[in-house]
Order: sequence, then structure tokens, then C-alpha cells
Amino acid sequence: MTQRTSIHEPIIEGIAFAIIEVSDIEASAGFYKKYLGLSNAPHDALPDDLSGSRSMALQCPSGQMLVLVERATPRCFPDTGVHLAYRASADARDAICQSLNGDAIPIEHYHEDRPAELDDNCYFADPDGNRIQIVIDASSDREQGVLGLDHGAIQASDLEWAEEFYIDQLGFQVDHRVGWKTSDYIRAQVWKDGKEDMAPGTRRLDQRYRDIPGGKPGQGRAVARPNMQVFLKMGSTALGLYLALSHEQEPSTDKIKGTPRIAYKTSRAALDHMAKNLKSSQGNFLGPEDIGNGTALYFRDPCGNFLELWCQKDS
Repeated sequence: MTQRTSIHEPIIEGIAFAIIEVSDIEASAGFYKKYLGLSNAPHDALPDDLSGSRSMALQCPSGQMLVLVERATPRCFPDTGVHLAYRASADARDAICQSLNGDAIPIEHYHEDRPAELDDNCYFADPDGNRIQIVIDASSDREQGVLGLDHGAIQASDLEWAEEFYIDQLGFQVDHRVGWKTSDYIRAQVWKDGKEDMAPGTRRLDQRYRDIPGGKPGQGRAVARPNMQVFLKMGSTALGLYLALSHEQEPSTDKIKGTPRIAYKTSRAALDHMAKNLKSSQGNFLGPEDIGNGTALYFRDPCGNFLELWCQKDS
């Protein structure tokens, strides 16, 4: 077996940009501008692999970007735990919610599994179902709009493979786990009883093959279970990994650049280090490639999620 070079220090500084798929780029851009306060980014800010498609880059005040790419059938995963979270002040979050309520756009107040997000239970969706979370940034005094991208959450068909990859290859650290404690299973029953509202992808109902011994009349064979989740942390960002509850057709394994994806900001030395690790472990990747004012490395995690490391030139 090829020996993999270990990472001795974090290589990710935060999210540089995220790419999501939408069905109507003008409608989606209008949504993010109106409710989140994003603005048009410079035209040359678009990732190179989107230059031939209908796409648009929107900029946060932090300098981070949300890139919209138009697809006939967007991959949005509305029935899962997949989402992007944005930072905003408490006043700005309230203003966003007021605007959404005024336009009759549903807001969900799901209870949180991750302790760090206990008070960040504000969720809604864009016109295609891409889920958005607003988390409070106590250091921000902006009264309108979001400040920037805080974290993302993705699906994993094998949570053990994914956790190993993000920790060993990218240097993330475990922040919180769900589904390992008895209290998680007790809480799942509270959800089943209708006493707690949880986000899609966080709970499930397992169907037994026979009636539950000692069960109450009419109880049925459904048993509430927490869906396995791992929350990882590095630098200014976090990543939620949710065990996939259903099969999702992955793009061809030969495709290395794709969407949706999260691009993480790093240094050139760390980017080269990652390329070396991927090469030694015979992983598929493209790059490093010089793109505009930056350098990019493209690859996929073991569960098929598209990823990118990006650094400014001369960093």
C-alpha cells in the first residue's frame, strides 16, 4: 500500500466560493440579491469550467462568492441535509426574515443537532430548492444582507470513508457527531412524536419486518432513528457530512470538474501538498491550474462530491 503523507497543520482557511445549480439564472440571481444582499461579481471571477455555460457569479461583502450555473435539471437535494450557511448579524437576519415573510416565502426553524448552531435555526430555500441557513455573526454590525459564507453540508454514501478523507487528506477535525449516543435515539423518538421539528436528512423511520414487541396498539412497525452525521471544523469554516438516505446517481467517475461544489481557500504550498497526497494515493485530480488571479486544484471525495482548493497567486 502506498504511504500517504500526513498533514501536520490545517490547509484550509475558509470557503472561497460555492457553486450551485439553478433552473433560471435571472430568477435565482434576483432572489439572492433581494433577500441576501449579494451583488454582481467581476465577470472574470467565474471558474474556468463554467465559461461555456449559462452562469453568474455573485459576491458577498466578505469577498466570498456564490456562483450560479443554469441546468435543465438542477441537482439541489431538497429532501436531504445538503445546504449552504451564510453569516449575518442578528438584525440582518431579522430583516431577511421580515422580507421573506412579506413575500410569503416559507421559513423553517429546525432544531439543531450541532451545539454550535443551537440558536441558528433559520432555514429557507431558493426557487429551485437549494437550502439556505442563516447563522448569527456576533461581530457583524451590518443591518441588511449577509456578510459571507459560513459553512456547507453535503451527503456521503459512506460516512466512514468520507470522514477519513476529510480528516486525513484535508486536515479537518471532528466537531460533533450525531447517531453515536443513546440521547440521539431518544431525541429521534421526540421528533417522531411531533414534538421537535428537524431538518430533512437528520432523522429517519426504519420499518421493522414484524410488529414491535410490547408496542402499543396502532403503533405500527416504524422506529425513529437519528441519521448519522459528522460535523467537521477547520479555520473559519465547518462541513456537515450527512449519511445519504437514498441513492443519488453520481456523475461519471471520469468527471473531475463538476457542480455543485465548494471551493476552499488555501495557500499555494498547501495546494501543492494536497496534489502530492492525491498523486501518491492514486486519486483522480486536475491541476494545479492557473486560473485568472488564482490557482486551482480539482478533485472529488470518496462519495463523488466535487471539491476545489483555490489560492491567490503568490500566496
